[in-house]
Amino acid sequence: MSIDLESVKLKVIKPPATRLECIETYSVPSSKKPLYTVCITRDLYIVFDTIVQDPVAMRELSKIEEKLYDVLVGEESLVDLLERVSDERIKHIIERQYTGYDVIEAFFLDPNIINVHIMSNKPVQIHHRVYGRLETNITLSQEEAVELALRFATAAGRPLSEAMPLASFIEPRYEARISIVFSSDITMRRSATIDIRKLTETPWSVLKLIHLGSLSIEETAFLWLMVKYKVPILIVGGLMTGKTTLATALLALIPPGSRVFTVEDTPEIRISATYWTRTTTREYGEYKIAVFDLLKTSVRLSEDYIIVGEIRGEEAREWAHSILLGHCAITTFHAESPEAALLRLLSPPISLDPQVAKMLNVFVKTNIVERNGKRAFRHEVYVQDENIVKPVFTYNPSADRIERVVENPIRSFKFIERIELAHRVTRDLLEREYRAMISTLEEVYREALSVDPTLETPSYKELAEILYKKLAEKLSST
Repeated sequence: MSIDLESVKLKVIKPPATRLECIETYSVPSSKKPLYTVCITRDLYIVFDTIVQDPVAMRELSKIEEKLYDVLVGEESLVDLLERVSDERIKHIIERQYTGYDVIEAFFLDPNIINVHIMSNKPVQIHHRVYGRLETNITLSQEEAVELALRFATAAGRPLSEAMPLASFIEPRYEARISIVFSSDITMRRSATIDIRKLTETPWSVLKLIHLGSLSIEETAFLWLMVKYKVPILIVGGLMTGKTTLATALLALIPPGSRVFTVEDTPEIRISATYWTRTTTREYGEYKIAVFDLLKTSVRLSEDYIIVGEIRGEEAREWAHSILLGHCAITTFHAESPEAALLRLLSPPISLDPQVAKMLNVFVKTNIVERNGKRAFRHEVYVQDENIVKPVFTYNPSADRIERVVENPIRSFKFIERIELAHRVTRDLLEREYRAMISTLEEVYREALSVDPTLETPSYKELAEILYKKLAEKLSST
């Protein structure tokens, strides 16, 4: 068996030879012995192995490469070799090359990255949570991109070949959504494209969004009231504008103890509910399962909340059933405005019944703005009432804040009558609860900020219990 000695060379990511002018530098992971160093410049995301700055470790790495030849010819197992490697950085480089996703592992391990876009022979693009879209110092050849695509497909147990060049699935190790256009006749065999949508390990809560200025406290209280009383909320916006982040934060406001059933084509949303049935559609194989099949099952399970994570096309007609059933519907939809969303929903190929569209009363428009050289999210609330879309909370760019533009959101809209009838409550009680929610959020926000200035705690899993307990105390005392 002939093996090229170059094939045992370990790929080490080195920093550029030129001096870097970093806006920000941080380690990945943020531990005592990080694996990577990240440098953000004005238009680049630079990542490199920390080991390159350790001459002793680099000499050890060279010795390990010689032993890898024995692994490839079958004289030693990779497991046995790894057991003898004491430096975790060296072990990581070996594992990512032979059993992982090669240099792309760096992007998986950085919690600030939410999207990775790979095209063969072009710099990998990433979407950073703070700095937006940036090119990187990593480029994959055609051969490397094809091999990476096959590794992803193999890990997920999904077919991928020139005959079946299109694939979208969840990668099981990191639970990332992978979409692939494989090198084949449909790309004239010139390139392979891989898009990775990462799920954050620690989703932001509404407190974090308030802290970042994405939502105001009054606006959050209004949305909280809508969630509690199961009013459908459609989150609209462009790509990478924070729709899923906002949906996850709002879903964390579901009352503790509720039964929640979610339907997605690819699992992205996170919910803190204890009684959560998470389902996904099945689009391949002999026994396909559609959105409607899952919704039909959810009704039989006596669920309190039925959530369809995202709608893109004709499945919106099935999604509308969850609205009519009165089980809430916090859903994301790609559209530039509430009016554009309604137009798309009412037009072919979706052709939603106009009577159902009238039940869509609350819209959140997600926006990205530039503040001090960084991207910021600012979300606005609109209400469709009596077939007219009206702004409720809008963004003031001069003051950089969300402002209420109606005198009293609870008294101003006719659709609130549906809440009164469905839940046997009065407008006075709803207004009192709304005011209590504002007060509760203000109090919990101040307390959380005094404990953790980053507002990472309490987490989205812990927040609902805290909020509802304080809300109950306030309502009982008035």
